[in-house]
Amino acid sequence: MTMQVPSWKIKADYVETCNCDFGCPCNFNGFPTYGFCRALVLYHIQTGSYGDARLDGLDVVYAGSWPKAIHEGNGTAQLFITKKANESQRSAIVNIFSGKAKGEGPFVLFAGTMKYFLDPQFVDINVKIDGKRSSFSVPEIMDVQVESFKNPVTGDEQDTRIELPKGFIWKIAEAAKSKIMRITTPALNFDHSGKNAFYSVIEYKGP
Repeated sequence: MTMQVPSWKIKADYVETCNCDFGCPCNFNGFPTYGFCRALVLYHIQTGSYGDARLDGLDVVYAGSWPKAIHEGNGTAQLFITKKANESQRSAIVNIFSGKAKGEGPFVLFAGTMKYFLDPQFVDINVKIDGKRSSFSVPEIMDVQVESFKNPVTGDEQDTRIELPKGFIWKIAEAAKSKIMRITTPALNFDHSGKNAFYSVIEYKGP
């Protein structure tokens, strides 16, 4: 029986960190720097809805790990959703971010690359949105701090952007690097501090 998907949309601050070198070659040729992909991505939903459920102000972290390139599959994913979300909001977020609600963004495509989609965790998420200096953390589970590139001569912050007109995750992102990027759980346990990061504002909607 096919699930009836209500209309949905989200606009969110997007903070991406991964294990690739700066700029992330996956955006250009589909293959990660070191042959595998691990990512911690924050969505701070500015405004959003799923049917009658409002999603404004909610935070979601998408944690993913793939043994090879993303499109080669066998991945593991887990959602960390703010405890502030009520039951209808939790259900809405799980449906959107697991790809069940179809629509735009990376969720449907990524779902097809997963071998394991672990149970979502409802947790305290600490978030600071400040462009290329954003940060987020889940106590005793993950810690992410992003920082801008600096000119080695002047010390000024670099203003580096990547534009992907046909990008399905983001169209324009500010390129940055992770000062800290780590997670410790039984299934997802890695530290790739000092690697690639992006900040963007994304907008997706349902079919």
